[in-house]
Amino acid sequence: MKHKLFHLQSLVAVALCVIMAMAFTSCSDDDDEPAADELTSIIVGVWAQDGDNDIFVVNANGTGVVYDSPALYEQKKDGTNFTWSYKDGWVRASIIHSDEVQVEEMRAKTVSKNKIVWQRYDNEASDGDGYDKDAFGYYDLWTWERYTK
Repeated sequence: MKHKLFHLQSLVAVALCVIMAMAFTSCSDDDDEPAADELTSIIVGVWAQDGDNDIFVVNANGTGVVYDSPALYEQKKDGTNFTWSYKDGWVRASIIHSDEVQVEEMRAKTVSKNKIVWQRYDNEASDGDGYDKDAFGYYDLWTWERYTK
């Protein structure tokens, strides 16, 4: 009788170990979002916006300057200041115009050292105007490539 009880206890112990191991291994983080320190280190630099002439200079201290063309960037002329921050997968940029502040909210869709594809969100956009919708709202894609010259 003691032998059967010991055998049952061993089986229960093994079963509990298997269940615990499966519980810990099945809980993984499958998010494709880059870690905050990874994205913030990659984003610092000079970027050209695909499909537009804008050049973004992004500084590590949460500030930056956007120029309307590569020529204005090269001359360091007529740049518009902005601030940016990263929190919970969202980059929030506030572009400071003389009479208003334009706020851009975006999530990185893909990130590499030389290219970032952003999902730029617009709460007031409607479907059919070049915007798609996901769980966070309406967005369009905004591609930045590392500017080199």
